[in-house]
Amino acid sequence: MRKHVCKWKYLCGILFLYMLPSISVSAKNRSYPNSDLVAVEFNEVKVDDPFWNERIKVIQDVTLPLLFQLAEKQGKIDNFRIVSGRKQGKLRLYNAPDSDVYKLLEAAGYSMSFCRNLTLETVCDSIIDDIVAAQDSTGYLHTQYMLDFAHPAAPQPDLPNVNTFGFGPSNRWKSLKTNWPFAYSQLYCAGHMMEAGVAYYRGTGKKRLLNAAIRFADLICKDFDEDKIKMYADHPEVEIGLMKVYEITEDAKYLYMADLMSRYINFSRPVDINKEENSKPLHKQSCAFGHCVRTAYIYTGATDVVRATGAEDLKESLFKLWESIVKGKMYIHGGTGNGTKAEQHGDMYDLPIFPTYSECCANIAQAQWNHRLNLLSGDARYAGLVELEMFNSALSGISLDGKKFFYSNKININNRKRKNKHSGIRETYLFCCPSKLPGFITGIGRWIYAKDDNGIYVNQFIGSQLKTKLKGKAVCLRQFSDYAYQGKTKLQIETSGCFTLYIRIPQWLAKEHIPNSPYYYGDETQKGYVLQINGEEYVVPANKKGYLTLERNWKKGDTVDVIFDMSIRRIYTNDKIKANQGRVAMMRGPLLYCLEGIDNAFDILSMMLPVESKVNAIYSKEILGGIMTLEGIGLLDGEHVQFKAVPYFMWENRGTSPMALLLIEEPDKIYKEKEESSTDYNTNG
Repeated sequence: MRKHVCKWKYLCGILFLYMLPSISVSAKNRSYPNSDLVAVEFNEVKVDDPFWNERIKVIQDVTLPLLFQLAEKQGKIDNFRIVSGRKQGKLRLYNAPDSDVYKLLEAAGYSMSFCRNLTLETVCDSIIDDIVAAQDSTGYLHTQYMLDFAHPAAPQPDLPNVNTFGFGPSNRWKSLKTNWPFAYSQLYCAGHMMEAGVAYYRGTGKKRLLNAAIRFADLICKDFDEDKIKMYADHPEVEIGLMKVYEITEDAKYLYMADLMSRYINFSRPVDINKEENSKPLHKQSCAFGHCVRTAYIYTGATDVVRATGAEDLKESLFKLWESIVKGKMYIHGGTGNGTKAEQHGDMYDLPIFPTYSECCANIAQAQWNHRLNLLSGDARYAGLVELEMFNSALSGISLDGKKFFYSNKININNRKRKNKHSGIRETYLFCCPSKLPGFITGIGRWIYAKDDNGIYVNQFIGSQLKTKLKGKAVCLRQFSDYAYQGKTKLQIETSGCFTLYIRIPQWLAKEHIPNSPYYYGDETQKGYVLQINGEEYVVPANKKGYLTLERNWKKGDTVDVIFDMSIRRIYTNDKIKANQGRVAMMRGPLLYCLEGIDNAFDILSMMLPVESKVNAIYSKEILGGIMTLEGIGLLDGEHVQFKAVPYFMWENRGTSPMALLLIEEPDKIYKEKEESSTDYNTNG
């Protein structure tokens, strides 16, 4: 009885928030009253940017059609048709097959705010009809757990995937830590369905998938209670999905369930190191351990819970977990996962170069989480980490033509033991990373702006048009950006009014490469910027949270120009990370640079970059369609060699050759490690 009383007290407390005076709507997002900033969703933003336009268009025109075709070929869409009786055939069992279809629909929904593509939309609507038809009357939907073995479409009971993951209605909600990975992807797929339903609704205005996702969320709220959740084990994701449904409906039951799931669902696996830590309730954890995607997903959903409830215990743990990652579990390019078997965080400061795992899904999930931390705290440092992922270790996961994908994003690599997507070869395939990458790119508008009572926060410098409201009044502005290569952005006010513009100072101008991390810039100076308002130069220091604060009675047509110092910077690592000793990385603006063998006819992994060697930024129209390269003089066996470096996210787009992001600067300090990669990739992202 006591548990039910506590539940109703909690619900009443949440509902009380909605009974506050109407000023709460303008002062805070109704769903997130404990968040410093309010998210500006992608459907209030239209991206128009020289760097990102091409990438979003490739996703719409090439990547999504290609991946939907692969989903058809693999039977992942037919599974829905077979379950509903719309098609005959045999179900095809994979690791969380439904999730890939949902993620592609989510990406399509995001893309509609960029360009309403009717051909793509027609394909998506048809798939959504098949999905909704497959949902059973209770609201449950996971194609692997809906038909029994007596059904003609059922697989043979002795198939490997049946034994590993389970099959049939009798295995619904049967995922336990002791039988992992049996029956374990049900809540994971449900969460992706919810995210897809919300994104497709926001992008198109169509509610069919959203309504189906809400029915599934209702079932989860009915079937799970605190005791069952404490026994349950699954790949986190439903927490994010439930919070998305909560944003749309403002129904506190979804928040309540997301809170319980975030705190108590067991994402620890028998294969994990340090299970003592990651088996604790989340609000009692202080150091990140476990599968890198699982952890970032659970932290993301939990941060949304904190934004809604203000729960101090959960908030305190999340900030401790963040500290543990940036202090000693994150690579220089923003990747996580050090090559420990089964795609995990390793021990603190154990970040070997060659075995790095740094899965696309994990890197994107770090951006998702840090976006939420920025909203929660209003601190620019988290938006800076979003940018690092955006331009580097997340973007590197997809080829420029939109057809091939990495799984692991390497730091340094030679030509030995490169066999597949795990070990440094781009491949065309459909699994967790290829289905996650399109939404990361088409949904980039989610991360550009935020707002509070007073004004607009410019978190990412991406050309775009913003139309939103502050205290019920329309605010419109345009951003014109040439940021990636020139460090320039212009904001043009399109509606008059008194409000504040908060403009983030990029982290790459600071002394630290990643806040609170082992990575720092060699010159140890704070780089600058030029700020102009209507053509007149102003000196405005950043506030304590890392933003320029421009409070004015703006007139339509007013402009704000910011030009950031684009000096080439060397990034060093302190001695706590042995693998990086004697090595240095190069960065210009938001982009890390690497050497590829195709541009340099010598052993780039053995080349030394002397401290005194000058490096210049030079535009090359011949390379990769025209890019800014870095060029300089290195040493190899005592001889001078001229090198050329390209943006890291572009590596392995011109065939297979060695690649080096971390270069040798002091040969006597180099730590020797085996040049090989872990091949134990046995779980989905």
